[in-house]
Amino acid sequence: MKNTLLLGTMLVSMASLFTACEDDRDSNPTLIQPTDLVLNTPAYINETINLENSSYLKLTWSQPKFTADNAPVNATYEIQVSPTNSFTVSAAEADADESGALVADYDVLPNTVTTCHAIFEAKDLDKALIKVAKWTNKDVPAEQTAYIRVQGYILEGTKKVNSIASNNVVELKVNPYYIELKDADPIMWYLLGNNIGDGGWSTDNANIGISTMPMFLKPGFTYDKVTGGGEIEFLNYFTMDGFKINPSNLNDWDHGFMSSGSANEAIYRDANGDKGNIWVDPAGYYRITVNTSNNTCKIEKMDITPKVYDMICITGSFCGWTDVNMTPANKVGENHVWTYTLTVPAGATEQIKFKIVGSWDTNWGYGSADGEVNNCGEGSQGGPNIGVPEGTWVIMFNDINGNFSIIKKQQ
Repeated sequence: MKNTLLLGTMLVSMASLFTACEDDRDSNPTLIQPTDLVLNTPAYINETINLENSSYLKLTWSQPKFTADNAPVNATYEIQVSPTNSFTVSAAEADADESGALVADYDVLPNTVTTCHAIFEAKDLDKALIKVAKWTNKDVPAEQTAYIRVQGYILEGTKKVNSIASNNVVELKVNPYYIELKDADPIMWYLLGNNIGDGGWSTDNANIGISTMPMFLKPGFTYDKVTGGGEIEFLNYFTMDGFKINPSNLNDWDHGFMSSGSANEAIYRDANGDKGNIWVDPAGYYRITVNTSNNTCKIEKMDITPKVYDMICITGSFCGWTDVNMTPANKVGENHVWTYTLTVPAGATEQIKFKIVGSWDTNWGYGSADGEVNNCGEGSQGGPNIGVPEGTWVIMFNDINGNFSIIKKQQ
């Protein structure tokens, strides 16, 4: 069982976890350059942290004085990690240097915060050390000192102003482990509700694609390579039944999207009181878009009249190209989103397409050649067979626009 090193409430949706230290005031205070930011000594400072068997770590720090009268401002904070206690060139700066002259000596953890505390994943600390030290699976040390500091700043557009690094550095003794570095998977959120799937509101991972429906990745959208943040969406016919949108940790009701108190609106809960289920009014076609980088949600009514199918099938090499019924995303009534869970054996790649029942007259494929692996796309009539690699996948298909998403199923 993993050991969780944590002070206070655990927050597990890591795209953007925290609200501001204090609410904005209507006034526009004059900024000054702060001089003090002190990183507090964590309670686990004398422990050697096994990063592979730990889940979350917490850090806290003092609030810098960004204005003369210390008026509250929306400051942003990032956590920086170095294996050498040098903070001169970030991994991002080194990656952007086409000459190759810059060598990183520190990395920034994936998620910034706007509070004076942060809870971060132990694996992200491990990845930061690997990225800077460039360890292979053969030379990861048994023990390493991780030097950590915090940098605060005010964001003006994309520009960081009045930046200040913490006056001190915290030294953590850690047992690192090897992780193969790759681009982060896109962050996924899930719909569940009275008319979603079987209407069971189940938060068990086994019921993904049954009670809870993954949202769709957006074809052509570039997701953040470090955090996996970006936009995901869900287009379907919605009744006026209530629903919610939860993060990958489906049981984390404190950090999902709930009602704002008005129809056709959803707000991020962030441990605040529950304002109830989201609903639309009137019933009809809606597109829900969630930005997983800043935890915002938009619900748009769509003026469309799509063809209604009683059933959509998936077919492919896994079933000898026979018709296999997909599961409707709506429990009752009109539906345009369909799902199917497919397990592909190790070392294999299956080929699939989407089609109407009993005929190839209407079918959807995608890609430049049969068997090309893609995790999302806008399927077209008669397009190539879609490749699905080894693993267990929740396959989503939308018959309105032909969009599909192939989402790794949580175990």
